[in-house]
Amino acid sequence: MKREQRIHAGLFLTGLGVVYLIWFSPGLPAWGWALLGAVLFFALAKLRGVYAAAGYGALFLGWSLGAIATDLTGLQSLKLVGTGLGLALWGLLERVSWVAWLGAALAVAGVLVFLWEAPLGGWVALILLAVGLYLALREPAGPSQQEPEAASERLQAILDWRTREALRRGVINTEIISDEEVGCLAELPEEAGMDRLAACLNGDEERARLLWSYLME
Repeated sequence: MKREQRIHAGLFLTGLGVVYLIWFSPGLPAWGWALLGAVLFFALAKLRGVYAAAGYGALFLGWSLGAIATDLTGLQSLKLVGTGLGLALWGLLERVSWVAWLGAALAVAGVLVFLWEAPLGGWVALILLAVGLYLALREPAGPSQQEPEAASERLQAILDWRTREALRRGVINTEIISDEEVGCLAELPEEAGMDRLAACLNGDEERARLLWSYLME
């Protein structure tokens, strides 16, 4: 048996032994054995360099903290939350993504059960109702407006075309499009067609066609 395989087999058997101690709880509460198991595995990881043991330690630590919270509150769901968090930490330490996601799912499931067990269901219902009604009944947005960044890009494109055309024809840029026409064009929505462009250009369809072609490039 290779050294790595031997180490993992030893950790598994040790973990199984801790689980039996938790199950039968001889002389200590179940969470006490889980805490001792966590300390043992963390010690192996720190003092002996058996870094794979840290994942086992995280799992037992999470369960033990959940079990302590359960003994204090009487809410069994907290064991599930603790186990899920411990399993998620194990997955992160071992860089096994599916284990981390499984732990996170267990923790979320524990939280949902906790909401049923604890006297918080009414508050959760009120929060959900408030958020749902706000989203359903809030005032609709005003008239469609371009996002500032999109409007800025469109304005820059119009100015670029005006400069290019002025250089090509050898005239000043305001003879291509006046500043007032630029302002009108910049306020148009991005989906505006060539007819809207022509309206801002005093009905000049030729200029509108050239500008439209440039904006569509």
